[in-house]
Amino acid sequence: MILVTGATGCVGRAVVERLVNSGHAVKCLFHWGHEHPAPRRVVITGGDVRNQDSIYEALTDGGECDTIIHLAFIRRETKEDKFEEVNIRGTENVIDAAKRAKVQRLIMVGCLGAEVRSPFPHLRSLGIAEERVRQSGLNFTVLKSAVIYGEGDWLTRWLNQIARNLPIVMPLPHGGYTKLQPIWVGDVAACIARSLELRSTFRQVITIGGPQALTLADIAKITLKAKAEQRRLVRVPTPLTHYLVSFLSRFQDMLSEPEMDALSYNRTAEIGSVHRTFGFAPVKMVPERLAYLSPGYQPPPPPVRFKPRSPAPVAALDPASSQRMRARIRALLGR
Repeated sequence: MILVTGATGCVGRAVVERLVNSGHAVKCLFHWGHEHPAPRRVVITGGDVRNQDSIYEALTDGGECDTIIHLAFIRRETKEDKFEEVNIRGTENVIDAAKRAKVQRLIMVGCLGAEVRSPFPHLRSLGIAEERVRQSGLNFTVLKSAVIYGEGDWLTRWLNQIARNLPIVMPLPHGGYTKLQPIWVGDVAACIARSLELRSTFRQVITIGGPQALTLADIAKITLKAKAEQRRLVRVPTPLTHYLVSFLSRFQDMLSEPEMDALSYNRTAEIGSVHRTFGFAPVKMVPERLAYLSPGYQPPPPPVRFKPRSPAPVAALDPASSQRMRARIRALLGR
């Protein structure tokens, strides 16, 4: 059985679906106090990566797990969730619980640019988490991924919110020249699934990315096309980016200043790394892949763990039939 942390996020949902469809037994660690639609054909257990005992219980209760896929990370700090507690200490708890439960296989999805000495808090915390995994002594695989897109991702959601709130223009930080290599979430899930069996991925840090390097302006154009909308791209130079952050902060789902600053760095992997390691070519980022942004998009119904039973329909009787039925019952009762 495979335990998946962060199973309700953009990547987590795709990974769980991929594993279940491939015939794997999956257990999802759902955060205490948070209600989420439960995926089909999985085991649900409550817990928190900040609580090592809850991870251990998830690994050992109701069928032992032999693999952990660790996806429970945060991109932004809040009063309740801090990088130190979730990204770093949470990863250490996963490692310690795995050792207690004698689970040897651990797969983690990090990101390009995550380094121990990164000047950006989010990337630095992920870099430290990756370092903890590499030093854990477990049979690990760390997938350092380029920016991931799919329903619920941060990149297209952010661009979508800008287009929704600004009717004429779409301002792009750092001139829109930052090079990214977006990879579809379904391809990331496929890489994780294949990492379970490919020995070449054992004890390795592997960079993955999409089949093409796109600038932020290119991605904005694809996003707008998926939404069937037009905006004039305004290239905001880097020295003025902090003014852009201040202006956009009035809207929801906007990037913070550290997140916007992090977009000034190119994040690309070697083209063809996915094909060389996992044997398939990732799909290109095209408007059709972003159908979830289109105005008429109807999201699929949320998955449920148990389908409610509906009573069998009862055919209505016409008055004559009802009268005959009552007469037959009286005859049977001898009345």
